Amino acid sequence: LIRPITYGGLCSPVTNLADRFFVGGPLQLRGFLPAGIGPRAETGGLSTPGGDAMGGDFYYTATAAGSVPFPGIPFLKNNGIRLMGFANAGTVSSLNGGNIPLQSILKSTRVSVGGGITMGLGVGRLEATYAIPIRYGPRDARKNAQFGLGFNMG
Repeated sequence: LIRPITYGGLCSPVTNLADRFFVGGPLQLRGFLPAGIGPRAETGGLSTPGGDAMGGDFYYTATAAGSVPFPGIPFLKNNGIRLMGFANAGTVSSLNGGNIPLQSILKSTRVSVGGGITMGLGVGRLEATYAIPIRYGPRDARKNAQFGLGFNMG
């Protein structure tokens, strides 16, 4: 059971939209658009199917990935380009002023699998991936092919 910290009623258990978590996109939950999963408004969503993303008070993501040097083409292999495979899982939920049972978190988990190419840069990595969402909600915004650029800070 997950509960909000209200400090004995001093803080409201309801969060503002700007303080919520939004999940999806390359490097976080591949196979879904940024803010592509989780609670959605009944209306809106002209640029994203399913309604506007409302965000959540709780989220988790998990990734299992492996990569190998690009086979067969020496130029790609010598320049640090690698083939990768991955599985992503995650969810975002709203507390709605109450609690989130663990069973609800597990039932709302989205899962995707896929592969792609990645290249390490001096400041992070660049990747192009193709993901297949194998567990998703009816209003989730999905996208199979994605490009991502991740930065390392520090």
